Amino acid sequence: MPKLKTHKGMKKRFKVSANGKVSHKRCGSSHLMSHKSGKQVRRLRKKSTLKVTAEAKRIRFAVRQRENTNPQDVEAHQLASLAVKDQAPAEPADEAATS
Repeated sequence: MPKLKTHKGMKKRFKVSANGKVSHKRCGSSHLMSHKSGKQVRRLRKKSTLKVTAEAKRIRFAVRQRENTNPQDVEAHQLASLAVKDQAPAEPADEAATS
């Protein structure tokens, strides 16, 4: 079976972060800006992330980067590891103080 190819059009338009979030440039910011409000122009300059997880997963697979990564799972693992780190030094200090 041949190797799967990266979708070059999606690779140019989307970026996958280390945690698996998919960001893209907003549409409507290339020309015809004079009739748009300043607030809208400033908002269009910023990149946005995809909210629909199914679409993000499809794009990660097409771009061939971090395909099986789920941003919510990554965040949950990070919070769990931080909780473990916070609890680990506190326990031996309590034991040393009681004995």
